Amino acid sequence: MDSVTATREVTSSAPARRQAWSAWLHSDEPHPVRGPFSRWPRTSDAMLALVVFIGSLIAVAVSALDDGDDFTFGTIGDLPAAEVILLGLAAAALPWRRRHPIGVTVVVLVIMLGWAVAGYGDGHELASIVAVYSVGRYATDHRHSLATVAAAIAVGIVGTIIDNDQRVDIVPAVVLTALAWYVGRLVRNRGDYLALLRERAERLEAEQQARARQAVADERARIARELHDVVAHRVSMMTVQAGAAKTVARDDIDAAVEAMDDVEHAGRQALGELRHLLGVLRPDTADPDDPDDLGPRPGLADVATLTAELAHTGAAVTLTVDGLDDRLDDLPAAVDLSAYRIVQESLTNVVKHAGPDPTVDVTITRHDGRLAIDITNTTGSASPRLPVSGFGIAGMRERATLLGGSLTAGPQLPDTFRVHADLPVDREPT
Repeated sequence: MDSVTATREVTSSAPARRQAWSAWLHSDEPHPVRGPFSRWPRTSDAMLALVVFIGSLIAVAVSALDDGDDFTFGTIGDLPAAEVILLGLAAAALPWRRRHPIGVTVVVLVIMLGWAVAGYGDGHELASIVAVYSVGRYATDHRHSLATVAAAIAVGIVGTIIDNDQRVDIVPAVVLTALAWYVGRLVRNRGDYLALLRERAERLEAEQQARARQAVADERARIARELHDVVAHRVSMMTVQAGAAKTVARDDIDAAVEAMDDVEHAGRQALGELRHLLGVLRPDTADPDDPDDLGPRPGLADVATLTAELAHTGAAVTLTVDGLDDRLDDLPAAVDLSAYRIVQESLTNVVKHAGPDPTVDVTITRHDGRLAIDITNTTGSASPRLPVSGFGIAGMRERATLLGGSLTAGPQLPDTFRVHADLPVDREPT
C-alpha cells in the first residue's frame, strides 16, 4: 500500500512541477531571477574552483610561451609540478569563499606571494581576482573588507616588483584588483537594497491587512450597536403591547387578540434581528461625537435625502425605486438600515473619488424576496483634498455578508464604477 501511495505521489508531482514552471514563466508579476550560484551554492562554487584551476593552467602556459610559439595541450603538461600544486591550492580554497571570504583571500594571497618569490611569471591572477570579488560580495564588516582589498593590492604590487618574469604592469594589476572588489561590493549592496525593499513591502502588506481587519471589526461593532438598538426597540414594543392586551382582555377580547398579534409580529422581527447580532461584539461605549449614534436610525426612506445632497454638489443624480412604494414598513430593520448604509457609503465614495460633476444612477429594486441595490457613477480625477481610507467597500461587503447577501464593487468600462448589492428580505418563520 505504501509503495502504491509513493508511486502516485511521484507521478502526480511531475504535472504539478510543470504547472508551477508554466505559471512562473507566464506570470505578469515580477519575480526574482535565481541563478545556479543561488540555487546550488556548494556545487556552483566547486565548479567555479575547477574552472579557475583549468583557466589558470592555460593562462600560465600561454604566458610562458615565447613569441611566435603555438599553444598546445602539451604546453600545459610541460609546466613544473610546483606551479600546478600552487594553482591547485589556490583554487581549492575558493569553495569556502562564502563563509570565510577574508580567510580564503589571505590564503590565496600567501600562495600568490610565494608564486612571485619563486619567479614563475604571469597567469596566476585568476584565483586572487575571484577571492577579492568574494570579499566585496560576502564580507560583512566594511572596514575589514577595505583592509583585505588593500592587502591584495599591496601583494600584487610587491609580486610585480620582485618577479622579473612578470610582464603585467603595476597599474593594470591594481585597477583589476580594485575593480573586482568594487563589483562584489556593488552586487552585495544591490542585494541588501532588494532585501530591504522586500521586507518593507511585506511590512506594509501586513500593516494593510491589519488595518483592513481593524476596519472590518469597527464596522461589525457599529452594526452590533445599531442592531442592539433595533432589538431593544422591538422588545420595548412587545412589552407595551402585552401590557395593553392584559388591560383590555376582560372588556374587549378582540382588541386583546389584535394586540397579541402585534406582539407576535414584533417578536418574530426581534428574533430575526438577533440572528444577525449573534457573533458580533458590541463595544462597551459608543462614540459620543458620532452623529449616527443620535436620533432615529435611517433607512431607505431617507435615500432621497442623500441623493438630493449629492445633487447639490454638482452631480447629476438619478434615483429609481421599484417595488418599494408602500412596503418600506415591511422591510426587516437590519435590511433597511444596511441598505441605507450601503447607498450612503457608495455616494460618499462618489464625492471622494469620482471627480467633478459626475453622473450617478441609483436603482433600488425589491423582487422575489430580494432587495437589489445598484449604484453606477462616472469616474474622473479624484479630489486631492479629500482623505481616502480604502475600507468603505470592505465595510459594505461585511454588512451584506452578515445579512446573508452579497456585494460586488469595481470599475466598469468605459470610465464607470459600479456597486451592486443583493440582500435577502423575506425571512424564514422562527
